[in-house]
Amino acid sequence: MPARTLVIIAHPDLSGASRVNRRWAAELDRFPDEFDVRDLYALYPDGVLDEAAVAAERAALEEHDLIVFQFPVYWYSAPALLRTWTDEVYGFGWAYGGEQAAPGEPGRKLAGKRFAVAMCTGDIEANYRAEGTVGFTPSEVIIPFRATANYVGASCEPEPFTLFGTEGDLSDGELERSASSYISWLRAL
Repeated sequence: MPARTLVIIAHPDLSGASRVNRRWAAELDRFPDEFDVRDLYALYPDGVLDEAAVAAERAALEEHDLIVFQFPVYWYSAPALLRTWTDEVYGFGWAYGGEQAAPGEPGRKLAGKRFAVAMCTGDIEANYRAEGTVGFTPSEVIIPFRATANYVGASCEPEPFTLFGTEGDLSDGELERSASSYISWLRAL
């Protein structure tokens, strides 16, 4: 029986440059009975999802009711492979295109699922406000995820788990607290 939550990690250098996402992934690994983890860049280092890969990703999605997308914010979006993954996996006749079908039937395989986003950003929290330099809140930054969930009949948590200031002086203690908070947030979903 799969863990109750599928976490899809999209970081192009999880084992190297990623301090935050690597730590969060390590924390997830401590609880394999609760979290199934798919590291997209490790699975698809060439950035290509062939027919077998798409089938594997769809099978993983079908096994879980809660799907969490974990990534660093790149230009107010997710890393490129997550977009490629979405384009390939959420195909017509599987994720959408069967509006009259019941959840789980062809064209509605994601209907009734719950999505959430966990992200880290190099910028500080004060800038993720209407009056900040970003001009948008984290909830607004993930609107494409929320809109996609709506379109395929799923729901998306309106507030992402967010760690700010990761390019600044994030202390080891702050990183550890974020990993613990991340697990608590996931369990509360």
